[in-house]
Amino acid sequence: MDTNVKSAIFEKELSALKREQAFGPNYAKKSFDLAVAAEMYQGAVEKLRPTAHLETSSQGEIIPPRTLGMSGLELALKEPDLLDAEVTIKRSVLAEKAGVFEMAFETAQSVKAKNSIQRMQAHQLAAAHKYAMELMADASKQRDPMFKVKLMNCSARLMETYSKGALALQRLQQGANQIVQVQHVQVNGQAVIGNVGG
Repeated sequence: MDTNVKSAIFEKELSALKREQAFGPNYAKKSFDLAVAAEMYQGAVEKLRPTAHLETSSQGEIIPPRTLGMSGLELALKEPDLLDAEVTIKRSVLAEKAGVFEMAFETAQSVKAKNSIQRMQAHQLAAAHKYAMELMADASKQRDPMFKVKLMNCSARLMETYSKGALALQRLQQGANQIVQVQHVQVNGQAVIGNVGG
């Protein structure tokens, strides 16, 4: 990570801590600490602000500068800053290393990923799908039944992981809503405890 970005994150955390610790009967000291915290926070924000204009696509997605050698890379970022750009690039490099670059981005677009967590989840789904299918294809070519079963089991585990990941992504997108249904049952007559004989 860029040193500027690291120091900016550290300053943001420090300013939040300083703001929390600004208390006590001494009004002048409290005001001074709050002013220092605000200045520190503003400095951190300035460090994270890009020096050059970051070009975005029609959907508001950031396109990293060509100097980075990754032209065409697009990811949805609401407020692009240096940290966002760096994380975007690292996520893309990981998808490329996993061999799912195009599939990962198509999946993220398909599920309309709204934030970093949803994008990472989409990329993981793409990787799980790719390797589950490749393992199943390898299994179909095997003559040794033991090896064939091992490959099929591994593929099945990845498919199960994919399904769980898809459900987790759905929960992330819809929010964790829990519905509790309460039913009122009215019983006429007396309650009987124990065995009832004829």
